[in-house]
Amino acid sequence: MVKQLNVRFATEYPVEAAELLERASPDAVESVLSALPPPVAAAVLSAMAPGPAADCLAQLAPRRAARLLRNLKLEFLTSILLRLDAEARSSVLKALPATVSAPLRIVLQFPGDSVGSLLDPRVMTARADAEVGETLARARRAPGSLRRYLYVLSEDQRLIGVVDVRKCALSDPALTIASLMTPGPFALPARTRLREAAHDPHWKRFETMPVVDRRGIFLGAVRRNALDRALQGEEALTARRDMTGLALDLADLWWQTASGLFADGWRPDKPR
Repeated sequence: MVKQLNVRFATEYPVEAAELLERASPDAVESVLSALPPPVAAAVLSAMAPGPAADCLAQLAPRRAARLLRNLKLEFLTSILLRLDAEARSSVLKALPATVSAPLRIVLQFPGDSVGSLLDPRVMTARADAEVGETLARARRAPGSLRRYLYVLSEDQRLIGVVDVRKCALSDPALTIASLMTPGPFALPARTRLREAAHDPHWKRFETMPVVDRRGIFLGAVRRNALDRALQGEEALTARRDMTGLALDLADLWWQTASGLFADGWRPDKPR
């Protein structure tokens, strides 16, 4: 298995590598993922559904798993961790650096079928009285947290406005963020169910939506593509459950029929 899944193969064909790993024994999974560089192993895991990815991750020691997980997008990382048992999840979180584990702990407090489970706390925020130039300079020092929108917060961390980052880049650096922001924006409560959130009319205008807790405190943002992927995963799981239910119904019907035949004294070698 390790020979089949060398670094070059896994790098060039992560989907095919993922399919092989999903069918492999636990020992083989551990050997392969341990032999691959963390970014390559992460790309292979990303090609799987969260369930199989969590099964593969469970074969690794916490520190090795943590090195791999640092290369995953937050929403997919959260989906995997939610599927680990509590002990394994706790061990992996302890092995992650605080800069990664802190936002994860925020997200993991929410149910797996809620908006909160998909939120990214690492988005760019600003004060209303901050200058545009100052805010953009800060954004450039933290490019990983920069999205299309910049969220404006009050002193008590409540969402009071939103600004398109492109608008900031085209404006006078001496202007304040308040002069560019759209005040009183929409927000999704963190415990909103995914299917309900998908029907929010604001998705027609925005590709990213802010998320708040029940007190209105800003938590982060969720991207539409992350929501769509999560819903597709739910539909796939429902389909598998439906097929399993159908198989059980057929098995039950067969058993009831067979039981009746046996009760009548029927045997496979006995002519009717």
